[in-house]
Amino acid sequence: MKLDVRQIIKTFADDTVVALQDVSLHVDEGEFVSLLGPSGCGKSTLLNMISGLSLPDEGDILLNGRSIVGQRGQVSYMPQKDALFPWRTVLDNVIVPLEVQGIRRKDARREALELLPLFGLDGFAESYPSVLSGGMRQRASFLRTYLDKKEVMLLDEPFASLDEITRMRMHDWLMEIWQKFRRSIIFVTHNIDEAILLSDRIYVFSARPGRVVAEVEVNLPRPRNVRSSTSARFTSLKNDLLDYLSEPLDINKPLSR
Repeated sequence: MKLDVRQIIKTFADDTVVALQDVSLHVDEGEFVSLLGPSGCGKSTLLNMISGLSLPDEGDILLNGRSIVGQRGQVSYMPQKDALFPWRTVLDNVIVPLEVQGIRRKDARREALELLPLFGLDGFAESYPSVLSGGMRQRASFLRTYLDKKEVMLLDEPFASLDEITRMRMHDWLMEIWQKFRRSIIFVTHNIDEAILLSDRIYVFSARPGRVVAEVEVNLPRPRNVRSSTSARFTSLKNDLLDYLSEPLDINKPLSR
């Protein structure tokens, strides 16, 4: 499986606001790739186009060599807010993708029940979202995204609203889940430490119009945890990313690696 994004251009407001300019990137099978950049640089806009929710003005998006522009249902997408239905229990929330696929409710519930402990939701199958903590709501949302059963998962700042301690624990949990199932992930963030800790590669975006100004390999050994952030290599990567994010945009400068 390989996802290719090729020379995407996207404008808004009657072509007066350029959100993305000539954005190209790729994600290989089982890879964890982060999109790092300031708010408003078009990262979420790009996810919307990859998921088929909106169309680029120019460029193409290929999955295994086939264009998926404008096609929904080709990838799994977890938006910034968990979007759990308040009138459905945890179990009935997470089985929504299976129901959409036509799987019988009884069978869908059985499959999801087996995964609840792994996703930290054991004992909460019949609870409603209103009684869940922020971290538990995000785990439920992630399980729902996982059960969509697509090879590429798009995660749009899933931990941005969590406190620092909960966020740290969610990082450990997400890495454990990803290493177990090895789905390809595109992870949007504006948190530098988060991007380094989780990723195989990081694409650094400029401020609007969003352009890829650097592609950075994260050559830190796995498994990683919060103590990885104290290593000299982690600090070096962070300094490099800070440099890229602070550079004024030069559209004639070649992509840094």
